[in-house]
Amino acid sequence: MINTKYVSTGIGLLLIFLTACSGSMYNQGRSLVERGEYDRAIGLFYDEVRQHPASAEAWRELGIAYYKKGDLDKAEDALKQALNIASDARTNLYLGLIYERQDDPERAVAAYRAALSMKPARKTRDLLLARLEEMVRQKLQREVRMAIAGEQEIAVDTIPDNTIGVLDFENSQLPADMAPISKGLAEMVSLDLARVNSLRVVDRLKIDQIIKELKLSSTRYSDPAFSPRVGRLLGSRRLVTGALTGIGDEEVRLNGALVDAVDSAASFTEPSQKELTRFFELEKEFVFRLIDDMGITLTAAERDSIAKIPTESYLAFLAYSRGLEYRSRGLYKDAHREFNDAVSLDHNFQQAKAQQDALAFGPGTASGSAESFESYETNLSGLSDQEQPLGDLDGFQGATLNSAGFIRVPQQSGRFGRGPDLPPRPEPIINTGIVTIRGYINVEP
Repeated sequence: MINTKYVSTGIGLLLIFLTACSGSMYNQGRSLVERGEYDRAIGLFYDEVRQHPASAEAWRELGIAYYKKGDLDKAEDALKQALNIASDARTNLYLGLIYERQDDPERAVAAYRAALSMKPARKTRDLLLARLEEMVRQKLQREVRMAIAGEQEIAVDTIPDNTIGVLDFENSQLPADMAPISKGLAEMVSLDLARVNSLRVVDRLKIDQIIKELKLSSTRYSDPAFSPRVGRLLGSRRLVTGALTGIGDEEVRLNGALVDAVDSAASFTEPSQKELTRFFELEKEFVFRLIDDMGITLTAAERDSIAKIPTESYLAFLAYSRGLEYRSRGLYKDAHREFNDAVSLDHNFQQAKAQQDALAFGPGTASGSAESFESYETNLSGLSDQEQPLGDLDGFQGATLNSAGFIRVPQQSGRFGRGPDLPPRPEPIINTGIVTIRGYINVEP
């Protein structure tokens, strides 16, 4: 007669032994990668994949080892297989790095956005946000240069009627310390117009790129006679432009215009003049006049949304405006400092908080210029590795028991081992079938 007590004990000890081996294999593989012994690490992770072909974590770490070795094709194959099983932020961010290396910014942006949607740790999130902003800026720069190169071929009659862009207001008649509010007010006008569902508002980063490429002064690009060219290059039917003038030390006056990029017609809004302490009343008044001039009837929800005041602190708004000015010049550290000041002055200033978060980890370097890909890659890879916990006995024991079919613990499905929703063993099935890693596997035994 078989003593089931001893059999059960033996199975339990065996499982614990196998679990310890699995955890040790994972930790050893990670340590080998950190030491640059990529072939040995790849061998260990391949052993894990063979034993647990439905482990997203094993496929992911295999892909990362290939990436750090420099074999992008095999890295991409392994990481895609990990995504087919279970998507996570770490897998997506390494795919983003691969796509950047392959000069495929569209897919890189999609991968980084997927990583952000999975709520990575704060520092990783901030770094991804900063990188996305820089990639968007580079994309806009390419688009602008292509538009200028093909300017004579632009068919203005194809520009959608509901498109509109907001240029920075001309500020030569403002005192130097007040001059940045021209950019801040233009930003707020753009944000408020974006609340109108029937309008498509051009990204102001693209406008900045147009101005830089054309090397235009503020007086030139805000001139209604010249604005149609900017509108055609932007693909915007209408452009909002104007000039801010200081009236004494305590008031400001805004003269605005709405310019049609197709027929060059310009309509001028009634001037708005307010005390500096009531600057947002001036901005709201101006926006509602623009909307009336365009013949748009707002819904109650749209009107209420536009009417909301982001901040009543002029000093917070001035710091925010300085931050926008620095950001447009690529001085990210200075911009981040100003956005911090704006938030300190008004903790409820959400627009300043959004800019502060976007620049929380970069993309500036000590010189204030955009961070290089190599520096970004090193920072992102290092952060992700630090945030990834090493395997622990309890975690791997649960994963091994789950994989062997003894228990069903959904919380352990992210570790090495088969998820609870996969087919029972012995079928070694991966969600999408057989996966082929491109090329030959050259690893040490």
